[in-house]
Amino acid sequence: MSSLEGVVILGGHRSGTSLITRLVSLLGLSVCRREDLLVGREANPLGHWESKSMVDFNDQLLRELDSTWHCPPVLESAETLRLRDRRVSGALAALRNAHPERPFVWKDPRTCVLLPFWSGVLEQRVAYVVVVRHPLEVAESLARRNGFTSLLSLALWERYTRQAMLGAAGRPVMVCTYDEVLVQPAAWCWRLVAFLDELGLQTRGVDEVAVAAVATSNLRHSRRSWTDLEPGSAISPEQVALARVAKVSVAQTSYVPPALPAETSETESIFGQIRRHIADARPGTPGLPALPRSLVRPSARAAQSNQNLPPPVSVILAQDGASIEASISILGETLPARSEILIAGADGAHGNERTHRSKISLRHIPCDRSPGGSEALALGVQAASGRMALLSTGGLLRCSSWYEDVSKALRGPRVGGVGPVMRLSSCPNQRHFGRAFIDEDLASRFVTGVAAERLVPAALLLESLCAFKRELLVAAGGVDKDFSSASSAVAELSLRMWRMGFRCFIVPSVEVWTEPAAVDIASEDERLYDRLRIATLHFSPARLQAFTDRASRQPSYDEAAARLRATDVHLRRAAIEAVCAFSSDRYFDDFPLRLTSLRSRLRRAERFVADRGRRSHFVRTVNRMSKRARGALSQRVSRS
Repeated sequence: MSSLEGVVILGGHRSGTSLITRLVSLLGLSVCRREDLLVGREANPLGHWESKSMVDFNDQLLRELDSTWHCPPVLESAETLRLRDRRVSGALAALRNAHPERPFVWKDPRTCVLLPFWSGVLEQRVAYVVVVRHPLEVAESLARRNGFTSLLSLALWERYTRQAMLGAAGRPVMVCTYDEVLVQPAAWCWRLVAFLDELGLQTRGVDEVAVAAVATSNLRHSRRSWTDLEPGSAISPEQVALARVAKVSVAQTSYVPPALPAETSETESIFGQIRRHIADARPGTPGLPALPRSLVRPSARAAQSNQNLPPPVSVILAQDGASIEASISILGETLPARSEILIAGADGAHGNERTHRSKISLRHIPCDRSPGGSEALALGVQAASGRMALLSTGGLLRCSSWYEDVSKALRGPRVGGVGPVMRLSSCPNQRHFGRAFIDEDLASRFVTGVAAERLVPAALLLESLCAFKRELLVAAGGVDKDFSSASSAVAELSLRMWRMGFRCFIVPSVEVWTEPAAVDIASEDERLYDRLRIATLHFSPARLQAFTDRASRQPSYDEAAARLRATDVHLRRAAIEAVCAFSSDRYFDDFPLRLTSLRSRLRRAERFVADRGRRSHFVRTVNRMSKRARGALSQRVSRS
């Protein structure tokens, strides 16, 4: 077993395989090449942890079998052999290209229905983890994400689960349920470590802080009891019987599947209906639906009453008392019905007797620290329930109509957060497109521009006004409450979004006029502490050491470092590393440092002078050698 190269995660779509894959990777197993990682999907804000190239490869295999992921085949022996003859060398090459490091962890739900092919390709190179989720939870999740009916979702659950369990026979296998992992994630990780150790695959142990950051209750949007699982109008007796035997957790070095019931007779007829629909479709028709209407669920949202829907927007005002009424008036004018305004840090004097408008609710969130700081924002985010979280720290003077354009921008692919173009009262003719770090010491400046038609990538959003998808914001760990200023907290959050694989943008059609940001009057000690916190949370060890060496020369460093040590910064870093797919170096590749500090410019000048001196020395040496060579040649000529 010492030749084991990695672990393959098996489980149907929406079964929790993304969570399991990330937990396994935290044990020290490598996911695919970072540039090949599938990221920035709203359905999985904490990442799919899948290889794009391997998903494409599996999709190619399915197309060769006249199938798709939502219309999976049953591979017969002869068909499997023919496919393996054609594709075995290409399959191994694709897998090794996507996962060059050993040991690796690989996940793609499509592998379940292609396991007769892949088990022959991989032979005894890998162990398998089979993840089983309650079939009705899977059906509800597929209905939310894809609009599938219960009949189609349960047919998919049945085929993927059966094929995974049958295809893994004779291999090292650990079977688990999504429930047990979410209830005791660290304990489950330790059981997997012991199992892999028995197989000869060494891990680095369990980082329980990182595990807790990934396996949160926020991942679960529906909960069903296994004990209440009974045949009904949608779920067949065969599917119930399969669920009861599949949910039994086992760990076997040579897996023996339990006796599985026959597949529901309607399952293949459902997939046959999809195949006929695809075959009858005119080729090349853009946007053609891949499913018959009978298998697409009507919009559940339209059927729900407004009372059951979350607010469309939660506006979080972390401001002092002087600016709250102005901000409510400015932002409230374009808020959709049923939105909520949360006033974080206020004493309740504003709006207790009335709401701004009858369609908007108003709540107060107590906060011990300054109302304009990061703690107020963090508490507001925790209390918010809207689909969009709009953060504002005050000083608003005027705002153009924003809701439609901002909500549209947030619906874009891989968009994590957006902000408006900002105009400061001190320089109203300049348009600010967020901020950007300008040197290695994390000093920042406004990014100015004149005109733009499309969304503009933003290195750092501005705390005066910025918007996020609330579920993504919660999944990312919310706003860090331990910064001195809201400006630094939003800057760190912007960096974190990019590291998670999402992007932040400025919406050029929306403009906000505001007072100068509060960070402009922050003390030098507070700025140093905030920069030191960002560096500690996000920098690589080498980059952090270089930053610390420079910062330690400042008079207030010892006080800032002591204040940082009094917080849970190292636990926070572990949690951030667990949810981030990329390093901060990749962020600085996207947003290179454009300016340098005086100290950096001096160092660069010193290197230039030194290099110029070395070049001058080299030129003088070459000239001397050339002069000697010419002299020697003249002597030879004269002797001859």
